[in-house]
Amino acid sequence: MEKIGVVGVGNVLFKDEGIGVFAVKYLQENYTFSPEIDLIDAGTLGFGLMGYLHEYDHIILIDTLSVNDKAGSVYRLTPDQLSGLSSYHQTAHEVEVLQMLELTPLTGKMADTVVIGVVPELIDRSEIGLTETLEGQPFKTVIHQILKELERIGVSHKKVKNYTLKEVVMKHFGSYNGQLSDKRIGDENT
Repeated sequence: MEKIGVVGVGNVLFKDEGIGVFAVKYLQENYTFSPEIDLIDAGTLGFGLMGYLHEYDHIILIDTLSVNDKAGSVYRLTPDQLSGLSSYHQTAHEVEVLQMLELTPLTGKMADTVVIGVVPELIDRSEIGLTETLEGQPFKTVIHQILKELERIGVSHKKVKNYTLKEVVMKHFGSYNGQLSDKRIGDENT
């Protein structure tokens, strides 16, 4: 059986840069998949990404994409297409992702990889949560595109819950756009 992974990359502490991780958490909370897949929060993994690229047969990688386009624009790219974007790699983790996508084939087998990239609006303010620009239609487009890519490789999905993006991020990270979770250490329901 083929090994399939959806890998969210980014730093959740810097607004839109967390979109890849938020998308993976959203899928974990709301969907089931057949056959099972791995939903991976890779954070700012950088060079550790190579292990996933070697280990899996298919990888769908979600990340910000620093290109000169309108914030919220969503792209579907192959590693070769990503390498050809001269303006990409504005953040440290974008540089590392690109390096891993370029180096992995030289070191052995590499997963069939698709990158879903989103042009961020704000990545230099320390706050967990997406800007209004990305949390609407762009986030829905990212989720739709991930599900479409999974269908392309033979994975079906079923929506089993209907948590919002805000609810998912609050559950996993404790705040969303300045609003803190109401769960405190020592509460009976934590």
